[in-house]
Parts: sequence; structure tokens; C-alpha cells
Amino acid sequence: MTPQSTSGRLAAGVAAAALLAAGAAMAIGTAAPAHGEPARATLVGETLIKGASPAMLGRGVVSTLDIAPAPSAPREGARTMQGTATPPAGPVVPVPPSQCPQLYNTTGCYGPPQINHAYGVDRLHRRGLTGKGRTVAIPICLHNPHLRKDVATYSRHWGLPPADLEVLQYGQVPTADPGDPGQAGCAAEAAVDVQSVHAIAPAAKIIVVETGGGLDEMVSAIGWVTRHRRVDAITASWGISEANFPEQAGREGDYRPLTRLRGPLKAAHRRGTTLIASSGNWGPTGPNLAGTAFYDFPTVAWPASDPLVTAVGGTRVHLTDTGRRTAPDQVWDDEGGVATGAGLSAAFRRPAYQRHVASVVGDRRGSVDIALNGAGTAREWFNSTYNPLAGQQPGWIRVAGTSIAAPKMAGIVALAAQRAGRPLGDIHRVLYSAPGSARLGLTDLTTGTNTANGVTGYGARRGYDLPSGVGTVRDAGRLVNALAAR
Repeated sequence: MTPQSTSGRLAAGVAAAALLAAGAAMAIGTAAPAHGEPARATLVGETLIKGASPAMLGRGVVSTLDIAPAPSAPREGARTMQGTATPPAGPVVPVPPSQCPQLYNTTGCYGPPQINHAYGVDRLHRRGLTGKGRTVAIPICLHNPHLRKDVATYSRHWGLPPADLEVLQYGQVPTADPGDPGQAGCAAEAAVDVQSVHAIAPAAKIIVVETGGGLDEMVSAIGWVTRHRRVDAITASWGISEANFPEQAGREGDYRPLTRLRGPLKAAHRRGTTLIASSGNWGPTGPNLAGTAFYDFPTVAWPASDPLVTAVGGTRVHLTDTGRRTAPDQVWDDEGGVATGAGLSAAFRRPAYQRHVASVVGDRRGSVDIALNGAGTAREWFNSTYNPLAGQQPGWIRVAGTSIAAPKMAGIVALAAQRAGRPLGDIHRVLYSAPGSARLGLTDLTTGTNTANGVTGYGARRGYDLPSGVGTVRDAGRLVNALAAR
């Protein structure tokens, strides 16, 4: 296949059934419901969409974008991020964290000023490390015709430069139907992922690779784009429960269908691309192949669980309007069945880079590797014309889930690649050289658990643990230096 620009996309009318290959599975939700709201949600590309029943894009294919409902406008007198009063009616506008409890009865409402300051990214920007000359690619489902506009709106609001955005199409790619929650979720996921990367690495080139949506297509697109473009990092805010593969094969412990999918990941890895994926939003388990229930035993999300991939889990941050931490970060474990995905792989044995944490992982691959903000009580602002929630206006949305964590890590990799002047490749050895160490700009998480959906999860502890990996970022400058020096 050869690259197609969005202007060359297929005409409307492509059958919806063509979105996914038979038996393919797509995304594990990586966005979370709002505090105190029911856990029922549509699952679209690594984000949880609350207020709807789980929507299947294909057998085993769900998305995990977590968009919270919002009032039609901030209450009268509430201040926007610019500090001006807002009228009692009109579209939603971003408000600072101090206004979030008043408007949404929860904490959060973070934007790039808070997140970048908390992780020390703003200091790197002031030193000229912005991802210039580096490239992040995002494989995603379906075509979003409003993507450039949404990213431009986000950039203008937060004072970011225009994004260097390229959109390619891999195969036959229908336009997302705004009336279909699953398809609208795919389109919203694209907007959220691009904006997440752009906020961390505002000068990096971002390539969105739109696909028809099948798991095999989205994985194949990783190999394809790294063959045709120089790509420093791939970020995937989607996945599938490992347990889906034996269920599909009809034989316990049969992961051959998964093994057959790994070729594009291996090819991208050989080319020096850093592979990153979100770990899921359902704690230590995940949805079955039909998407009708959660497994009653532990399972982890693939491709995050793949030893070639850096698995990014979710944390909860507590920040002021200026981004100052008011409490230590915690493992993300909201009420209502949503928590960071984490656990032990049944498909992969322990890789060499985890040999020093064998007391935690045993002889299996442990997922996750590192964690960043993703909690439903620490939602972040994004802009999307597509909104999968019924009755909600297009525009500004509050999002949670590991869908917003993985792209941040890709942005950090772009900053480090700029510092190094080359692609970084696999970063596991650096991360595991000193888990939770201030030398690497990391901080250890010691509170929280990812127990959810009736399955006992894993708790945070001193040093490496499954739900937070080697910890979270405290000083991006030190982490960037360590990654660049590898």
C-alpha cells in the first residue's frame, strides 16, 4: 500500500462492516468516567465514554476514550483559564482547576500549563527542547475531517504553535459517522492523541495514520508508516485483552493469533522506533471477545504487554492552577470499575530488562513500565468536534484514561530524541536502570491499587510495582537527559 492524503479518501458509502476484519479486536478503553457517575460507558479506542452501553466496533474491538459529560456552559461568574467571566449560556470553555469542583463536582480540569509544569516539561520548552526535527506517529481508526481544525483551536487557546500535522491513510478508510458513538469515539481519540503529543512536544511532526479500524490494519499501519517515514515514536491508545486470543482460537493458552500479529512491531522496533501503548482502563482485567462482560480473572492489554512496547499506565495528580503538586501522585483507581490496566502477561515471558524486578513479576512480562496522569478525578481539557456522548455539544471536553497518558510519553521521547539528535529506539533499559529514582527524574508511587470489576488487582509499593511500573515523571529534564544518553 502507498500513502494517501485525506483528500484522496474513499467516498462516503463504504459499508460499516468493512471497518474491521472478521475476528479482529481493537481498543481497550483508556479514558475514565467522572467521579460519582455510573461506570456504563461506550468503549472507543482507549477511552471510556460514559453514559452509553459498550459499543463494539468488531469482535473484541472496543475503544477506551473517557469523555465526561458537561453542562452546556460554565456557571455564571466562573472564570476561564484567561481569568474572564463567562456568560451563563453558550459552549463549554476550559476553566482552571480551582473552578472544577464548582462546575463539575470533582477535581481536575487540567490543561497544558498545569500538566507541563508538574512534569517539568515547561522548563524544557524554555530551554528550546520542543521536539523540533523529531516525529511521532499515531495509528488510529477511521477518518476525522475536523482533526486539523480541532488541533488548531486547542493550540490557539493554550498559546502553542501550529501543529506540524500530516494525515495519511492506510487502506480503505471511511469517514467517522458522528451519529455512531463508536465511530465518533475513534475520531475523538485522534484529536485527543494529537493534542496530547503536541502539548508536550509542540515542534515535533505528528503523523496520523488513519485505518479502517481492524486490529490487524492498525498494527500493520505501524510497520507501514515506519517503513515510509522516519518515525521516532509510535503511540497507540488502543488494544485488546490478551485473553481474547485464546478465546478466539478456541483453545486455552493458545496465543498463536497474537504471535502472527507481531511482525509490524518487530519491524518498527528494528528500525529504531520507540513503541508506546496505553495499558487500559479496567484494572487487572478486560472485556471478553464479544465485549459483553469482563473476564473474572486477570488479563492485560496488548500491545502494551508486548516486551517491545513501553506500557504506560495511569496515575492521579493533585495540582493547583499553577501546576504545583498538593499531594503525592497515586495509582489511578477511581470508583465505578475504572482503574489503570496492569498485571502479568500470560503470552510473554519476563524480558531481560525486567530481570532486576523478578521478585515482582516472576517469570512473566510485567505491565506497566511507567505511568502518567489519567484519572477520572484529574481530567484534562481537549477540543473535539466529534463527541460520542449523546446531547453534548462539540468543542471542549474533559478526558481521562490511559489514552491521555501514552501520548504524553511519546512527546517526552520526542524531546529526548531532539536532545540526542537521533531516534532512541527501545527505552526499557534506561527506565529499569533505577526505578523511582530522582536521578532519572522519576518519583515512586506508593499508594493506590488497580482492583476493579470484581478482580483483585495489584497495589503500589516501594520500588517497581505493576500498576505504576518504575514510577511517574517528576523532572522531565533529567529523564530526557538519561534517555538521550542511552
